[in-house]
Amino acid sequence: MALTPRVLLGLFEGEGRLRVSRPGFDVTDPTLGNEQLAFDSAWPEILSVLAASWQLSGSVSSEAWSADGVTYTRKYRSVTFATLPWEPICIGWARQINISGQVTYTQTPSASYVDHCTFTVGASSGVDTAYIIFANPLTQADSREADNGGSYNLLAGVHPTRGPGLFVPRRGADVLSCADRDLRLTIERPPFQIAEAGAVWRTASATVTVNLRGSYPDYPPVIIMASEDRGSAPSVAAGPTVAWVDASTIQIEISSSNAQAIQYIIPAYDPAYVHGADAASTPRVLVDQTVGLAISKRNVDVRVASDSNLLFRATRSALHVPERKAVNNAGTAVINKTALTTNPVGPPIAFFGAYRLGRWWSAAGGIDMQNAALGAPSSLPSPGAINYEMFATINQEKRLRAAWAAGNSTPNLRAAIIDHSATLLDDGDLYSGPALQAESAYDDFSGATVGSAPPGWTRRYQATTGMAVVTNAVASALTGKAIRVTIGFGTPSASTYAEISFDAPGSAVADGDILAGIRMVNGPIVFPMEIMFRRSAAATHQAAGIVCDVSGGVASGQRLWFGPTYDAAAGAADYAWAYDTWYWLRLNVKGSQRRMKIWPRGTAEPAFWNLAFVGPGSASGYVGLTQWGTTSTAYAYLDFFSICTTGRPAWGPLP
Repeated sequence: MALTPRVLLGLFEGEGRLRVSRPGFDVTDPTLGNEQLAFDSAWPEILSVLAASWQLSGSVSSEAWSADGVTYTRKYRSVTFATLPWEPICIGWARQINISGQVTYTQTPSASYVDHCTFTVGASSGVDTAYIIFANPLTQADSREADNGGSYNLLAGVHPTRGPGLFVPRRGADVLSCADRDLRLTIERPPFQIAEAGAVWRTASATVTVNLRGSYPDYPPVIIMASEDRGSAPSVAAGPTVAWVDASTIQIEISSSNAQAIQYIIPAYDPAYVHGADAASTPRVLVDQTVGLAISKRNVDVRVASDSNLLFRATRSALHVPERKAVNNAGTAVINKTALTTNPVGPPIAFFGAYRLGRWWSAAGGIDMQNAALGAPSSLPSPGAINYEMFATINQEKRLRAAWAAGNSTPNLRAAIIDHSATLLDDGDLYSGPALQAESAYDDFSGATVGSAPPGWTRRYQATTGMAVVTNAVASALTGKAIRVTIGFGTPSASTYAEISFDAPGSAVADGDILAGIRMVNGPIVFPMEIMFRRSAAATHQAAGIVCDVSGGVASGQRLWFGPTYDAAAGAADYAWAYDTWYWLRLNVKGSQRRMKIWPRGTAEPAFWNLAFVGPGSASGYVGLTQWGTTSTAYAYLDFFSICTTGRPAWGPLP
């Protein structure tokens, strides 16, 4: 069996570069997304750690300011560094031991300056600080990377001053003379990688328990991102706290009463590692098409190194910043869902900067300035009560969302957006085995009569009026027949909603995998065909379980959408599909996890998903289809529908 190439060191697309793929992905494939790569020296602004600690103790400083007639006190610790050309991205946590003896981390706003960062610790005694300061700018792009000399500079061999090893600098830097903080991959110190990441759906006011795949006996800090879209209300997810129950279990608590998607990231970084010369000649770099690329710590033979003794491994992902957003907003309280260029599988990882109180505040995943004053008074002000309140996040539609209290004047916001998602990075346990025809319920409509509704499909909820389906003769369909929705039900409401259910799997489908053949023929219409999952009651369309949509010709562009409503509980991804082209669409629902992929018929099914996120919904129900619109125009055809509920992929006549 041929091995999949995973390491490329040399010319690629006309430029010299180091490119490493994650397991199962061919590194020579130019169509791979960033989430299928572990590292690429061509990436702009690769995240590099300038300084970090998981437990900083010692003296605490205080500062105070007044707002709305109240004096607020912030207690913090400072970390200094050699002056940078900008304020760096940083993230901080208040670290302490709770009454159950568990290590806990509370994300707190950090203030970023060109030569130091300050990390909020709150008013309690016995609180330590954990922090990461990146060598990457918070408020602007790294202009030095624009001068790249026409190639990407790297060295695999003997460095004139650093000795033998692998050395990859930032773009635009000379690998022979650059400073330590300009190296992005080296044997001298660990890069910033993700050890493990995922997403969970948090119901209102709930504490979420997460059983991790790995074990982390050093109890590192956990980056939390909340993808809640609150409309014009600025308050959300202030001070998320993670408690380590044991080395493989965390509990996440957020001071918000709203249901929301929570993404978590466990860093693969050892802040205590100190580089030095090896005691003896030691193999430290391994390039192998099975393991990809691995770099071990000093004095450790990379060929036998344990996971904890590796500085870099190709099963983990490095991160970079390909997109930035800047908003200088005077007098407007809300930014409405600003579109992003980046389009990872789920909501992208992001670092936010907010300029208030004469400084830049930095936070990961989102920022809530209501949480800046941890101290007096004992409880934080209510939303809108203080004039420096500010909130920003990226929702599950992958759109920037921000809001300010009305009293703010000229609030400034910066977002450094990572083309990578924390959502559902590992699909290794998704399926119990390959697709089996005998375990799938499917319909290719070969038994349907042209001009009539197909047998085995039932109109529900508004059974006497509204939407219906009809069989058409379509020469390009798998069996020469396809069904389409007629009339539709218009704008969703309890009085008009209707669905056509596929009756074979029954009325109580919970988890499962759906494969559908779809072709869009007309537009624009918001949702030309929706495939329903867990439809359980005659409620409004927005209250339905899970809705999958492939839509085009509308203001949002050509996108994939999957969710009960077109809001924060839904996921969306850009996808440039074409009219009059047959596509395979695969959906998977497992607990609160939702995945979707789409690919042209006649081509191989891609190994990666177009969209993955978490969301709410009814526990079980019918599967089927529906459509917006009130005319008899044919917008989309369906020529195959298959569902499997045994843990395998839904079967279909794939190549």
